[in-house]
Amino acid sequence: MWLIAIDEAGYGPKLGPLVVAASAWRCSEVGERSDSPRCETSVDQMTPDPFRELGKPVRVGRTSVRVDDSKQVFRGGILAPLHAAVSVAHHACGRDEASLAQRLPTLLPIDYQNLCEVAWLKDIGGRQDDPIKFAATSDTEAAREQWSRCQWRLVDVAARMVDAATFNRFCSGDADHSPRGNKSDLLGETSLRLASLLIDQVTANNQTADTQTVDAENDEPVELYFDRHGGRRYYTGVIQSVFGTEPVRVIDESKTQSVYATEYRGRSLRLHFTVKGDRFIPVALSSLHAKYLRELAMASLNAFFRAEVEKTNAGRKSASSGQESPVNEFRPTAGYPVDADRFIETIRPTMQRLAIEDRQLIRSR
Repeated sequence: MWLIAIDEAGYGPKLGPLVVAASAWRCSEVGERSDSPRCETSVDQMTPDPFRELGKPVRVGRTSVRVDDSKQVFRGGILAPLHAAVSVAHHACGRDEASLAQRLPTLLPIDYQNLCEVAWLKDIGGRQDDPIKFAATSDTEAAREQWSRCQWRLVDVAARMVDAATFNRFCSGDADHSPRGNKSDLLGETSLRLASLLIDQVTANNQTADTQTVDAENDEPVELYFDRHGGRRYYTGVIQSVFGTEPVRVIDESKTQSVYATEYRGRSLRLHFTVKGDRFIPVALSSLHAKYLRELAMASLNAFFRAEVEKTNAGRKSASSGQESPVNEFRPTAGYPVDADRFIETIRPTMQRLAIEDRQLIRSR
C-alpha cells in the first residue's frame, strides 16, 4: 500500500510563495495484492500509531529532532530543527545530493525553472559561494535507524512553490489568462496535482522487470492524507478534474473530515481531508518540508531586497549632493499582511527602480 501525505505553508501571507509539500510512503505488509483486504481502520486512526517512532525526539548533530506539526517544531525563528528533520528525510529516501541546491530540481520539479528566473527567490538553496548543505549521513544515522522501526518506509518527497506572479495569474488572471478560481481553489488544485505527480513518480520508480511484481504493485491502493484547507468541506469537483474520469464516491463530508474514493491509473484511491490533519505524522513531515522551504524563500527575498534597498539609499544620497535625503531603513518581513504593508512601503522606491510590478511580488488576495 502507498500513502501520500500533503500539507502547505504560506497560505495566508501577502508576500512570499505558497509552498505545498508531499511525502510518499510505502508499506509492503499491507495490500500487496489486489485481493488483500483493505484495513477497515484509516491509517491515521490506528492504535498504536504505526508512525510513533518518528514522533520521538532523537539527536541529529547538536539538534534534537522529532516529527510534529511545523508550528511546534519551528519556534523562535530557529531553522535548525527544520533543517535537521529535512536532512534525515533526505537520507532516509536514499538520496545522495550533498546540498539543497543540488536537490531543488527534483524536489521542485514543476516550479524550479521558473524560480530560477525570480530574482528574489533564486537563492533558496543558498548563495553559490555558500550553498545550504544537508546534515552529514553520520549525523542522521541514529534518526534513520529509529525511523526504520516504522513498518512504513519513506520513499520520496516533492513540493510546489507558487510565486506571487503564478498565484495572481490563477486568482486574478492577466492579459492572456482569465481567472481560474480563488486561493482555496488554487491550494486544492496544487495539492492534488502534486499528489498525482508523486504517485506517478514513486510507483514508476518502484516497478521491476519481474512481471508478477509489476502486476502486484500496479494493484496497490493509495491512501492520501491532507490537512483540510481552511473551512472547505467539499472536494469532489477538484478530485474529478485532477484524477480523471472515474467516478468520485463521497464517503464522508462532516465538520471534522471529508473522505472520498476513486480510481487513478487502475489503482484505488482514498482521499482524506482532515481538520488538524497535521497531527498525523506523515502530514507533519510534509508540513516541516513546506515550512522549511517557505522560510528559505523568505530569507532569499529579504536578502535580495536588503541589498537592493541599500543601493537605492546610496543612489539617493549621491543624487542629493551631500544634502540630507530620506533613507528607508530595512527590516525583514515574514510576509503576513500588516507587516507586509510596512515592508512594501519600505521597498517601493526599489521596486520602481528595478521596474518590479506589484503583480510579480505582491499577492492580489
